[in-house]
Amino acid sequence: MNATGILLAGGKSSRMKKDKAFLEMDGQPLVERSLEVLQTIFSEVIISSNKPELFTRYEVPIIKDELLDRGPIEGLYQGLKTAAYDNVFFVACDMPFLKTDLIRFLAKWIPEYDIVVPKTHSGLHPLHAFYHRCCLPTIKNSLEAGRLKIIDLFLVCSVKYVEETELESFSDLANVFYNVNTPEDWTAIRKL
Repeated sequence: MNATGILLAGGKSSRMKKDKAFLEMDGQPLVERSLEVLQTIFSEVIISSNKPELFTRYEVPIIKDELLDRGPIEGLYQGLKTAAYDNVFFVACDMPFLKTDLIRFLAKWIPEYDIVVPKTHSGLHPLHAFYHRCCLPTIKNSLEAGRLKIIDLFLVCSVKYVEETELESFSDLANVFYNVNTPEDWTAIRKL
């Protein structure tokens, strides 16, 4: 697909107490699981991390935040500025059950909307979503105003909320959007 996939691996993992990107599932770090999925879909794959030295072995471009402590919205900003393509899929590195067919399904709306984001009974999933480069000015304004919530962008940009009813054909939907934040999450996810 002529689009960019960006793996967001710049979080502090403060609740987990260790870097979530390198937690291993079935003997494979989460970062590798995610990269394998993204590389089967996208023409370009990038890692966003403020610790680039940890990811050099993966032979993909690595970008850093320009300003620290602004959360994932800074990763979106730098990613959209850097990406070779206008349409960019962003995903957090702590989501171990990515589905190629689901990501491709979301992509069918990217020509029509600035943002394509899944919406399930558990809420919106802005870190498993497509963003168009045209969002850059809006993101820049948000950053300059100190508004660091990604969902604030949804009030200004054109958004396709892909409802759970539209995703019913995908099995294990709850697991796909499950992300690891705490040791308890990690224990639970390994039982799935």
